[in-house]
Amino acid sequence: MASVNKLLGRAFEAYHAGRIDEAEAICRKLVALAPREGRVCFLLGMSLRRAGRGAEAADWLNRAARLQPRSPEVLNGLGSAYSDLQDYPRAAECFARAIEINPRYADAHYNMGNACQRLRQYDRALVFYQSALELNPADYEAWTNLGNFHKQLNQIEPALAAFERALRIAPDFALAHWNRAIVLLMAGRLREGFQEYEWRWRLSGPIFVPRVFSQPAWDGQPIPGKTLFIHAEQGMGDAIQFVRYARLVRPRAGRIILETPAPLKSLFEQAACADVVIALGEAPPPYDWHVPLMSLPLLCQTTLETIPGGAPYLAAPACLDFPAVPAGHLKVGLTWAGNLSSADLADRSVRLEELAPLFEVPGVVFFGLQVPMPAGDEAAARALPNLRNLGPHLSDFRRTAAVIGQMDLIVSVDTAVAHLGGALGKPTWTLLMHSPDWRWLLDRADSPWYPTMRLFRQSERGQWAGPIRRVARELRDLAPR
Repeated sequence: MASVNKLLGRAFEAYHAGRIDEAEAICRKLVALAPREGRVCFLLGMSLRRAGRGAEAADWLNRAARLQPRSPEVLNGLGSAYSDLQDYPRAAECFARAIEINPRYADAHYNMGNACQRLRQYDRALVFYQSALELNPADYEAWTNLGNFHKQLNQIEPALAAFERALRIAPDFALAHWNRAIVLLMAGRLREGFQEYEWRWRLSGPIFVPRVFSQPAWDGQPIPGKTLFIHAEQGMGDAIQFVRYARLVRPRAGRIILETPAPLKSLFEQAACADVVIALGEAPPPYDWHVPLMSLPLLCQTTLETIPGGAPYLAAPACLDFPAVPAGHLKVGLTWAGNLSSADLADRSVRLEELAPLFEVPGVVFFGLQVPMPAGDEAAARALPNLRNLGPHLSDFRRTAAVIGQMDLIVSVDTAVAHLGGALGKPTWTLLMHSPDWRWLLDRADSPWYPTMRLFRQSERGQWAGPIRRVARELRDLAPR
């Protein structure tokens, strides 16, 4: 037993030092020596969880829970593994059992709050977040998560107060700064928000990875005769929204090189957004200074009143092979699902069947601009006589822009197509979830970023019926005209 304890001590030391592979290897040896030692199963499960192997982690933590059914730490770990697997009902059961055994276990209260929030049990979530902070008021991560809770309910002031509490405890906690930025931007406090937005480069994770350049970062000052390299970040919609700044900063530099996701390259070239446009991954020509695209609003000191580039700031090319449309019908481009790799896909997207009230409006022909088509929607799309799916023909955004140029109206959830419709100056009706992305602000039916856009918001989280009915009603009024 002494040798087991010694090895287990080494495994815990490796785990806490971040040497996860070593901790797992030791635990694998220990399993052979002491297969019914709950501590070994627990540490192996936690190591696998840290390694991102959620299903294996849950198996070993389940085994640990059977061997140590009264351990709140084991139950908390098992609940966390279920949360990683997005099995929030089981996660909540584990956290509840941990709290029952140890009512003063702050981590279990915090994790229970997270699980309740995922289950949309918001009143319960708030209770557990508050109890976690009563038990451990110095937990800046819990304060940050409380702020996120309020953010998702569009509660601006409580969210900001929670982030400020977190930052009083940990002034350099990047996640609190980042979330504070989002809330400030949601509230329309753009100058403050874009200042905080620069903390994105200090977040851990795959989205914001600082790039290393030998040339200096541009600070917004005039650089006559010099070449500025504006490089892409984040998604297609972000690039479409913020490419307007390339023209705005053009007088400050001798030459502009713009890097963009490949599907946007031909569109931005045709619209003359910069002197040179390259696709992400291509080597840029020589340049003197560099700047990330989404740092330009800060450098331009953007406020709600000074957002640049009234639409259109992109141009639709001539359409080459657009199908014939019955005379007298309203032509509506339609997109109903967001980025299929996005974490909030389910919240931002509408099922095609939910749009039935739109397809019942007479005098309208819908053109599907959905790329890619969500699994299971192909048959439903084919069955709709007034929906023509153009998705297979849209190989890049230049072709999509050409199709949009032939439309009378765009109806879309929060996607790059909505941004493109707005940037082209096309009437665009955007369906928004209850707590939308920061750029759509709150409590308004228009967008200062896109003058031709109208916003149709959920009044309740997850409920699309209301905004879809409003769009259908507006379509009925518009179609005869």
